[in-house]
Amino acid sequence: MRPKARILLSIAAAPFLTAAAVAARTQPRPAPQKPARILLEPCDVPGLPGKARCGTYEVHENRGTRRGRKIRLKIVELPATGKDPAPEPLAFINGGPGESATEAAAGLAQEFAKVRQRHDILLVDQRGTGGSHPLNCEMFVPPDNLQSYLRDFFPPDSVRTCRERLAKDADLTLYTTPIAMDDLDEVRAALGHERLNLFGGSYGTRAALVYLRQHPEHVRTATLQGVVPTDDRMPLHIPQKSERALSGIFDECAAEAACHEAFPDLREESRSVFDRLSRAPAAVRILHPQTGDPAEVSLSHDLAAEAVRYMLYSPAAAGEIPIVLHQAALGDFTPLAERALFGRQQIVASGSNGLYLSITCAEDVPWIRAGEGERAAEGTFLGDYRLRQQRAACALWPRGRIPKDYLEPVRSTAPALLLSGMWDPATPPSDGEMVAKFLPNGLHVVVPHGGHSYEGLEGVDCVKNLAADFIERGTTKGLDTSCVDKIRRPAFRVAPMETKLIRLEESELVKLAGSYLEEGKPVVMTVEVHEGKLIFAAPGEKLILAPVSPTRFRVASYPGLLMTFEVVDGQIHSLVVTQGGSPVHRLVPKKEGEPVR
Repeated sequence: MRPKARILLSIAAAPFLTAAAVAARTQPRPAPQKPARILLEPCDVPGLPGKARCGTYEVHENRGTRRGRKIRLKIVELPATGKDPAPEPLAFINGGPGESATEAAAGLAQEFAKVRQRHDILLVDQRGTGGSHPLNCEMFVPPDNLQSYLRDFFPPDSVRTCRERLAKDADLTLYTTPIAMDDLDEVRAALGHERLNLFGGSYGTRAALVYLRQHPEHVRTATLQGVVPTDDRMPLHIPQKSERALSGIFDECAAEAACHEAFPDLREESRSVFDRLSRAPAAVRILHPQTGDPAEVSLSHDLAAEAVRYMLYSPAAAGEIPIVLHQAALGDFTPLAERALFGRQQIVASGSNGLYLSITCAEDVPWIRAGEGERAAEGTFLGDYRLRQQRAACALWPRGRIPKDYLEPVRSTAPALLLSGMWDPATPPSDGEMVAKFLPNGLHVVVPHGGHSYEGLEGVDCVKNLAADFIERGTTKGLDTSCVDKIRRPAFRVAPMETKLIRLEESELVKLAGSYLEEGKPVVMTVEVHEGKLIFAAPGEKLILAPVSPTRFRVASYPGLLMTFEVVDGQIHSLVVTQGGSPVHRLVPKKEGEPVR
């Protein structure tokens, strides 16, 4: 599942449920009914060139009785760009659970550009997310208090408030994965598609597996990236999976000469950091992500461990773990605290919190035996805080019912491509191997150095092209995976994270203002001065830049991101964006009157 740390239920003192109890709590699936047709209209999607097709489709909230409240599902279809489109669209199922599929349309159009040459891209917001009767709640309050994000995973008072508000307009027991996959199949039929090419990411892989079990005749292919088995029982195995991933990163650092030389005692430094924080939280001065000003927060052991786990999701961020832990061992907790805050604000607080609770409180936490999770967490850097806090939240949440075979492996002969990151702390290769055993026409590919994402790896377009070739061919037979062996990680960052800000006069900032272009891209980005601060503006986003030198600036809302103005003979030559100490973008000043191609 995506790096959303939460899953819960009321089993604090309950024994593991027996098979009879499971059967008593199952939700019978109704017989299918003939769906109405959906008329999609041409529409504009922010950031997407050309027109998409948009619409909504009504389903009963209670699919079992088909009575009472109806909810609308939001649909966006990105039409194929080629002249000879195939009849089966790619249906993308987002992660979380709780993430909107339609809100990712512009990014997915780029990610699946090769697939889209022949296939429409079908995006349906799962019930409870995005534009489909969303179960959104503010969990960290007040939101302008940074410390509110650095406490409980799901604060009990916020969970109660969320439940009471949402229950006025939703039956929170009816937002489980099996029900949502029946929604998706009804949308498929209403659009006139006979079969789908499923693509699931993280939790979306579990949802795709459930669809595969419930509607096997309507699946052409299934691509599963970051595989979540139906019996994963989040967060039972998270501490051990995270420990394995961190150990893997330490081993890779030790095998790299520069990283080993800079951090020869990395494991011991890591232990010292967590031991120090287990005794007492640290008072830390950080960069406020919304204002760019200094701010004070308190960093606990649990939040520090959570921050490291979130960094493990991305190879780019994982490449900074050695220096972040090294600086913390020397007493500078600023980079670690900023990562913790980033995880809570940008990951845990994103998406539909209510939907996350409705799914995980029915499908995961109830099946963790008393004491089982605590034993599994012993000796890990993460510990059992997530299990304790997630159980507490689920104790306050209505519990839905799931089919009696839900935790059983999904068996299917459909062609399937499974993708796992070598050091994924959430869905490691062992999860993909487990699922692949029951998919005889499946192929499991492990991405070297990969995390839950592959961001920052060199040669990673291989994975994108591999998925596109699989979908085009409709089979894993003969699929050439040799490019995977050429994927590399960039060097670990060994340079210290710059945390001390300097003050620059507005006259110095003005010299850096102007319009910038990235080579090969027709998008104009600007740098301007506003209220004494330098602001970088790109389409849909404005970033506050905080100076650490006259030409180097930290990005307030993205820890580890640095923008450097390269000045030659008093003139700005380029603006370089670095992540993990490595350049990722190079922008050049736009000349006056220069056309944007």
